[in-house]
Amino acid sequence: AYFLSLSSEMRSSSANLRTNVFLPTDEEHACQITFHYWVSQMSGTLMVGFQKHSEDTITNIWKVSGELQNQWKASTIMINSTEKYKVIFMGMVETQRQDETVAIDDITFSEGC
Repeated sequence: AYFLSLSSEMRSSSANLRTNVFLPTDEEHACQITFHYWVSQMSGTLMVGFQKHSEDTITNIWKVSGELQNQWKASTIMINSTEKYKVIFMGMVETQRQDETVAIDDITFSEGC
């Protein structure tokens, strides 16, 4: 069980979760990733990035920031890749603000991953 949780009360203002290297997807089996997330207040940000195994560049494929709804929400993203790849979950908060929280939990990957 992996999760990411950041609070403005912590010393670190960012954290990442990186997956193992996934094999390329095919036409019948895309990689579907489902997760629950929480973003409170105005300055927290969560992103999901995609990184080809052969490159250093991370491409953002999903982002949410600054919501005033203090509740868990669900999201699903699809990935199709002809190359091996990693998925990176990135969270950021401003440590100067009070009651700032971002979190990701219940991450599931389909068989296509």
